[in-house]
Amino acid sequence: MSFENIFQPIYVGRSEFRNRIIFGAHFTMFTEPNPVWGEPGYYGRRYGRYLADRAQGGVAAVIAGETAVSADTAYKMPNNANGWDPQCIPHYEQLTAQVHEHGAKVLLQLTHSGAMSLGNWSKQVAIGPSVSPDYSEAPKAMDKKDIRAVIDAHVVCAQNAVAGGFDGIEIQSAHGYLLHQFLSPKFNFRSDAYGGSLENRMRLGSEIMRAVREAVGDEIIVGMRLAGDDEQRHGPGLSADDCADIAMGYENLSDYFNVSVGIGGVGMVRTNYSPHLFGVYAAHTIKKSVPDTPVFAVHRIITPEEADGVIERHEADGITLVRALIADPEWVNKAAENREQQIRKCTGINASCYGNLLQSMPINCVQNPAVGREDDLGLGTLGLAATSKRVVVIGGGPGGLEAAATAATRGHQVVLLEQNDQLGGALRWAAELPGRKEIWEIAQWRIDECERLGVDVRLGTPACVESVLALAPEAIIVATGGRATKFGRSAYHPMPVPGSESDWVIDHVEALTRLLENPDSLGERIVILDALGHAAAIGLGEMLAVNQKFSTCVTPLPLPIALDGETQAAILPRAVQAGMIWRPNNAIVAIGNHDVTIVDVHSHQFETISDIDTVVIVTHGLPEEDLYIALELAAECSVVRIGDAVAVRPVDRAVYDGHLAARAL
Repeated sequence: MSFENIFQPIYVGRSEFRNRIIFGAHFTMFTEPNPVWGEPGYYGRRYGRYLADRAQGGVAAVIAGETAVSADTAYKMPNNANGWDPQCIPHYEQLTAQVHEHGAKVLLQLTHSGAMSLGNWSKQVAIGPSVSPDYSEAPKAMDKKDIRAVIDAHVVCAQNAVAGGFDGIEIQSAHGYLLHQFLSPKFNFRSDAYGGSLENRMRLGSEIMRAVREAVGDEIIVGMRLAGDDEQRHGPGLSADDCADIAMGYENLSDYFNVSVGIGGVGMVRTNYSPHLFGVYAAHTIKKSVPDTPVFAVHRIITPEEADGVIERHEADGITLVRALIADPEWVNKAAENREQQIRKCTGINASCYGNLLQSMPINCVQNPAVGREDDLGLGTLGLAATSKRVVVIGGGPGGLEAAATAATRGHQVVLLEQNDQLGGALRWAAELPGRKEIWEIAQWRIDECERLGVDVRLGTPACVESVLALAPEAIIVATGGRATKFGRSAYHPMPVPGSESDWVIDHVEALTRLLENPDSLGERIVILDALGHAAAIGLGEMLAVNQKFSTCVTPLPLPIALDGETQAAILPRAVQAGMIWRPNNAIVAIGNHDVTIVDVHSHQFETISDIDTVVIVTHGLPEEDLYIALELAAECSVVRIGDAVAVRPVDRAVYDGHLAARAL
């Protein structure tokens, strides 16, 4: 396919973008750290390399950010970027030079978090339009001095950005940040010139846009990240039509509108439980109101076909991608070269990007092991090996597939042995959980790469020491995976639970396998014990409820804590609305004769659930390591093990292990 729409150039302000794909601003924690941990750092060389890989991959522009405009907003997340201190300029120069080397424009997003700011380290008070909390702390209602300071801060940061080589500025006015708080009646209860009417609520944004334009001149792009819909269906907020009116009011001040939806917090980074293109309607509504100003659409636009369709239907003029380009920095070039089938698709799993940020860690990606490590693993670092070796990979799960594809890319002769008649390992059943089918892309992309690269894949081929050595390997990678078990240990309750040896107590993989083959095979009443807090237990509970079974999910955890907040907010309501009973803060202490005894971890009150047909235990698995141990003793070549064969962990670890093992050959 030609995707002729996304590859048309477009003028944004006085700058020409070479195509319609923009890498959007997002928090990464790749900031050069301040020597005093907790204080804001600077965007510099490391972050520049991350952005430059996407520029090399073909995007028209990258938007760096978010960048704190002043000290009173710099502590919402650790390691925020300082945009107001002139010391940021030489760091900016390192960033922008790397992006410009690959022909892309680079913009800087300027942000004030307003009422979202936290004072747990800084001890500063949050500020906002009104005393209306957004996070856990009540803000101070801004006075005239505060308003003047915020305007001046944007000007100083914009001037620093231009001095550092940026081609443009994006003003953040979406996702519940300060300017969005002024716009939205959910937060703004002022009665002065900055509250009440829509014109008044737009006043601060207008003053900032004018001041920034005056400071940077007409050659620099000045655009806006604009709320397209607050999505407040049961309370005050901006509708898509309200946001279209706002765009018309800002039209003469902004070179473009980058349109997203939602207030902030949960709802900003939607998971695979949300449909593709779900936010395009808001961009389309705004586009109709400002036909002469470029409008960019965002939110779960995954494939070139989807992006091209948005432009073709005149729903937007450009496409802002984030997670799709985190997963594959060469997304644009592959689409341009008719290699779209080779694009490594974002799965929406959120585990390593948004999920990492919620734990105050730098982002990475389940699909892309190079993220955050571009110097070592990024574009141009995977060359041919000095000597081609015969490599045997044992196991066709995600780790084994990654190892096989990476080794083949390096010029090795690769044989992959898989004992089952299908590839994919544990992803085969994980992708069967409700709403999780997209995670199969983790396996599918690697299956396709192995085929494209000529890996000798042998299905239905159990491996043993003799059969492996008979292949005369010069290197062996053991990716035999792990096995589910109903025995393990939890930080909250020792296991095995007394009675779990009964044959009507099974592990979750057996439960899902039987459920898929015959929904009646587990009986009518099923209790699931979740010791992990991941998707398996809740997804299984939903499947049972959909099949008209009485399912109860018991967990000592308060929430499915191994999932990010977005996934928690999506997966639990689905399951409960389907009919699953959710029993958090409870532990199973004993399994009797088709009954279980549970205890509330807070009150220590006991309860018995009777007439149970099946108990399903979801706990930590065990590595399948016997073959590795035997090969390590018998083989004369290098033998390494990866992924769940080392320890049963999330899938991103298996992919990373496989990638590094193949690079080391």
